Amino acid sequence: MAQAIFKSWFVDFEPFADGEFIKSELGSIPTGWQVTRVGNLPVTVTDYVANGSFASLKDNVTLLETQSYAVFIRNVDLKAGSFSKYVDEHSYHFLAKSALFGGEVIISNVGDVGSVFLCPYLPQPMTLGNNMIMLTANERKAQNYFFYLLFKHAYGSELIRSITGGSAQPKFNKTDFRSLRVVMPSATVMDKFLETVECLFQRRADLEQESAHLAALRDALLPKLMSGELSVADLADAK
Repeated sequence: MAQAIFKSWFVDFEPFADGEFIKSELGSIPTGWQVTRVGNLPVTVTDYVANGSFASLKDNVTLLETQSYAVFIRNVDLKAGSFSKYVDEHSYHFLAKSALFGGEVIISNVGDVGSVFLCPYLPQPMTLGNNMIMLTANERKAQNYFFYLLFKHAYGSELIRSITGGSAQPKFNKTDFRSLRVVMPSATVMDKFLETVECLFQRRADLEQESAHLAALRDALLPKLMSGELSVADLADAK
């Protein structure tokens, strides 16, 4: 529903068809809107390697297969909706420049270029994995919904393709991403759009959190049931 609203407002300009338009380098846009670079917007764009050199990352970041202090968010996990890589507390704090709190826009920039996700809300600390960039609004976090829908749409995908290079392995860097020119609506239109779609994304986040809680409960109970430490009868009695 949110994607359909985005297309209607920001691609087809349907609600503004009877208003005045001005010419811009990206075509005709409603009066009061602007074309600007991503890097000029009040947003943060960062990635895994923003935390230090490859040598320092190797020395300070330990990836773990068993549950630990923080979840290491990877492209493959976001696609699967389950998370299996972790880092310890030291690694998490070393990766402070790419810490995640939920709701950030995550875009794959190496290999599977252009895959776009909203970071889920998980019940423990999270940090961004490699081969992805993170974008988040600095002033009003709900604006992340606008950027998510922008880069999910064919128009945003084409913008990403325009900065993608590499013959053996497609990729782009965060500097080129910051240079992308995008059409931004007026503050009034942005406020109205976020008011319209925020409840849809909030419902999605609530369901994701509920799902994560149920998965954690399952993972805690299943080994005990399988080992005989806990029986279904015990669960019935507890209920």
